[in-house]
Amino acid sequence: MYLRKEEGDWEVTSNGLYVATRGYLIRRGFCCSNRCRNCPYINWHNSSHWQPLPAECIKRTRVSPRSICAAQALLAYHEQQLTDSPPEERTRHQEMIAHYTRLLTQWGDKK
Repeated sequence: MYLRKEEGDWEVTSNGLYVATRGYLIRRGFCCSNRCRNCPYINWHNSSHWQPLPAECIKRTRVSPRSICAAQALLAYHEQQLTDSPPEERTRHQEMIAHYTRLLTQWGDKK
């Protein structure tokens, strides 16, 4: 386990838990739907500083049904927020809509 930490695949929380880093999750190439803290594929935590992974890094190796459902739910959420939010927040929702649409298209979901 220490070897992986030294390679930059894991970070250790103040509680002593090992958490996969964003770099490790990108190299793995798919979302496991375990709501990873550093997930580059889906904004599980609705963090304002989260940025989606660039499209060229997204691989279609395998996608769980939970990941597809989560992406569909988040797409619907951002579509709703786009109509209900003030103008200064609309750009963020448009970016997230484009991201989830791209993921679902790559994953072969017909929505």
